Amino acid sequence: MTYRSLLDSMQFDDVIWRPYEEHKEIQGFEEIFWYSGWVMCGVVRVYRHFPERVRRQYGYVQNVPRHPTDVVELRPDQIVLTFLDFCIYTIKEPDWGEPAGRETWQMEDDCVLWYSRVSHPLILPLLSGDLLRPANEEQIIAQKCEQYEARSSLDTYDIVTSVVAYADEQLGQEAMSP
Repeated sequence: MTYRSLLDSMQFDDVIWRPYEEHKEIQGFEEIFWYSGWVMCGVVRVYRHFPERVRRQYGYVQNVPRHPTDVVELRPDQIVLTFLDFCIYTIKEPDWGEPAGRETWQMEDDCVLWYSRVSHPLILPLLSGDLLRPANEEQIIAQKCEQYEARSSLDTYDIVTSVVAYADEQLGQEAMSP
């Protein structure tokens, strides 16, 4: 079994959504955790750092993160200065988002759709002949809705029927009759 197939077959309970929870007593949550911008190790390794991409890990409702290019490119000397005065570059408490409470799966609207369209294909692009992953189901439904809205005739029954037929076709099964 390949690493990719293991990732694709993961279920909700296989994921540790809040790894920080187990370490709170050892290391308290600090404002610097919300630093958003550039970090560097030495002079050569320079990376964008977006804590908003892992809000869920900090116990907040996940949202669609900003695009990496939204952070202005900086020279290494500028990065050092911004990190020394990191408080200016942290996400402020009102912008942390809504606490997720016990519902670790909770996310803002369009988050799964964004993930399936933007993030997941960049990490693991579909190969020729691959079956759609579960995250793509929401994308299929959204695309069907867009098609029906373009025709100005949104019919839930037609959308569901076409999605089921598409899924059956991808799985190589006979179409299920409603």
